[in-house]
Amino acid sequence: MVTKAASTTRARSGLTGVAIGKFGAHLVLLIFALGGVAPFIWMVFSSFKHYKELMESPDLLPQVWTIDNYLEIIQRVNFLVAVENSVIVAVTVTVVSVFTSAAVGFVFAKYHFAGKEILFSALLSTMMIPFAVVLIPLYVFIADIHLIDTLPGIIVTGLWSTFGIFLLRQFMESLPSELLDAARIDGASEFRIFAQVVIPLSGAPLGALSTLIFLGSWDSFLWPSIVLSSPEKQTIPVVLNGLRSLYWSRYDMWAAGAMLTVVPVMVIYAFASRHFIRGIAMTGLKG
Repeated sequence: MVTKAASTTRARSGLTGVAIGKFGAHLVLLIFALGGVAPFIWMVFSSFKHYKELMESPDLLPQVWTIDNYLEIIQRVNFLVAVENSVIVAVTVTVVSVFTSAAVGFVFAKYHFAGKEILFSALLSTMMIPFAVVLIPLYVFIADIHLIDTLPGIIVTGLWSTFGIFLLRQFMESLPSELLDAARIDGASEFRIFAQVVIPLSGAPLGALSTLIFLGSWDSFLWPSIVLSSPEKQTIPVVLNGLRSLYWSRYDMWAAGAMLTVVPVMVIYAFASRHFIRGIAMTGLKG
């Protein structure tokens, strides 16, 4: 009886220790999460404050709520045109890049040809090259084809994605080859197999890749800031950066501009997050 009671006590102590450990881990994660979210919360409420209140009041919530900051940005810095430009660039880059990634990934996954592994390794090696290294040659190339200060000058550099090719190749390798062979026996062309068999089965990774590419294109700043100079051609990140010169000390305006940039991205991610997580999980990213 004593031994059984001692065992029960040790078991309860062990469970208590595990519970304390989990509580401590969750507490640490909560602190880090709050630290990450705190600047965004400050930005949200600051965008609805007057400049004087923002500078003088330590309160998080506005004493007097206002949307004047949003109205001033939309009316004075041609913000709606920038939104239109960003939508055109992000949607075009996403659609074309996802298609090219799927097509090339399918070739690398299901076709056999001489030098395939060498070519794929060479393709992956380009992911290790910093963008700053190819910035000048890329600018010279865009200038040679007369696309400087145009939206196509931004779009053309994003029509393919090495990471997208890698991601979809990893997933498509898991598709049963017998299914594709059955489609060939039935007389389906290679393009029909790709469009009607491979693409429907790859919905989750395609959704994940679409989310990644869209967010990256929407938030892209360096390359558009170099290529675009006309105000009517600029995208949202470039226009938002211009607020520093127009409102160099107006933090209320900066907060409102940042909110106008972030909210569309948050809405898209809220709808696509389930497909994004599922797509990354399904690819496995195996070597």
